[in-house]
Amino acid sequence: MQRRIKKTENASALGTMLTFADAFVELCEETPLKKVSISDIIERTGKNRKTFYYHFENKDYLIIWIFRHDLSTALKARFSESSLIYEEPSPAATSRLPFYIRQKSGIRSLNHAEFFDCFASVLESRRSFYYQALMETGPGSLHSHLFDLYSQAFKSDIDLVLSNRYLPKREIDFLAEFYASAFLSYFIRKCGQANQPLLGTAGGFANIIHGSLEHAINSAQLRRNL
Repeated sequence: MQRRIKKTENASALGTMLTFADAFVELCEETPLKKVSISDIIERTGKNRKTFYYHFENKDYLIIWIFRHDLSTALKARFSESSLIYEEPSPAATSRLPFYIRQKSGIRSLNHAEFFDCFASVLESRRSFYYQALMETGPGSLHSHLFDLYSQAFKSDIDLVLSNRYLPKREIDFLAEFYASAFLSYFIRKCGQANQPLLGTAGGFANIIHGSLEHAINSAQLRRNL
């Protein structure tokens, strides 16, 4: 996964997108997310339907963009540009937004505890909205988008931990998808527990995903050498 150079979003376009985003979140505080329509969003903003579809192909993409924009803002405030990870370049507005970091703690080790803390802080910022959004799991949903995104990111992490050592592709795929699923399931569950904190709950296990990946890979290499 390549790091992409940051591009500045057109200020006017970004302002319009944020207007739609804020209106949508406000409506979801009044009405369940499933029941909020594009027509409702357009009416709340005073914009027209053509303007909405110029920026967002549907409601699912609006949800994805809201999360990615919030996460991008939090990541840029917390990490240096050299640590940020972007998607491959594409016409999608989200490809210009970082979604992950690369923070080494050794030659074959990664410590992304700060990333998971940052991810939790974004969920906390719009907790009810994101819980509703993440409970949707169909194609095009935020949940599916994040699963695909972080499965690929974890594969890249596994390649770094392997450092030219061999692991069958099926095992790499399993590890990446297993930890992406566990990561998302944990945060979705915590997000739905209104009185439970999202931040700082892991304690000394804050880097458990990458610590576990490293242990699993090293154990596999040891078995291969026996």
